[in-house]
Amino acid sequence: MIKRITSYIDELLAGASFKRADTLVLRRAEQTAQAKTMPAEKPSIKVIRSRNGAVLATLTYTKDEARFQISPDLELRRDDKPFSSFLLRKVLEAMSRDDEERVRLGELDREKMIKYEIVYDGDRVSEILVKNYRDEARLKDLINSVRWTLETVSGR
Repeated sequence: MIKRITSYIDELLAGASFKRADTLVLRRAEQTAQAKTMPAEKPSIKVIRSRNGAVLATLTYTKDEARFQISPDLELRRDDKPFSSFLLRKVLEAMSRDDEERVRLGELDREKMIKYEIVYDGDRVSEILVKNYRDEARLKDLINSVRWTLETVSGR
């Protein structure tokens, strides 16, 4: 009797959990086609201003990416202390280290780690691109940190 019950349960589990490879391929193809037909997310735009109202940067962002375009009137150099020691080391690299630790612990997929890129025009920083910031709190931290850095540089 127990053998028949065990056999019956095994059949039910195998039927419920086993998926044929061809059905997985079809499902993946449907998901890919659906993703291609979905319209791209429209980016939001925010102007970052100093306390006195001067434009410091323009932020264009989606749920996955934030792009800070530094105002052409602002001279932010790659070796400026607020930029190199604060924004890069204490904010962006710290976020990256936190994500690396979360990946190591299995709490985060490697593809979801924060990534950043600095675009230079000669020695001048023209753009800061941050991918996978993931949540509003991080975006707010980024905006405040960029604002403080740019205000500090513009006050010189």
